[in-house]
Amino acid sequence: MEPFAVQEKEITQDALDELEPAQARELLAFWNKHASKRHLPTREEFRPEKLRAWFENIAIFEYIPEKDDFQVLLEGENIAVLTGEDWRGGLAREVDSQFSTSLHSSMTFVRMTGEPKIHHLQVYKNDWQNAIRMLLPVLLQKPGKEDVLQVFLAIFPIDD
Repeated sequence: MEPFAVQEKEITQDALDELEPAQARELLAFWNKHASKRHLPTREEFRPEKLRAWFENIAIFEYIPEKDDFQVLLEGENIAVLTGEDWRGGLAREVDSQFSTSLHSSMTFVRMTGEPKIHHLQVYKNDWQNAIRMLLPVLLQKPGKEDVLQVFLAIFPIDD
């Protein structure tokens, strides 16, 4: 695997409206449709069949309270192709350590506020590639157990 570098800049939801790709705006609209001021969308609402249009661009991180970190449960094929890396089973802090990013702190913000975060990225693998990264909080509800926070990370390349 070739190493990759990431430079990130936070952007607003309004700024996303002016950028491509449309898939990023559509996924954010889907998240907003299921979110309310008091409730995060649930995994029931974020089932694979409902995410088919974006599935290859999504990684699912789950918050692990004992580690105060987020573990990658699933990583879409398009993310692995863009970065040249496969982080399944890895932790957000490991990504930060290897690439000097702020993924863990951004995910912590999402966990604490229940609000999505959007970044404009420049990813370097063989050349620089612009992309949009979204961090979307979602609740996994298990009967008889405490809800678990998951963060859906989605990356969409921007055609230059």
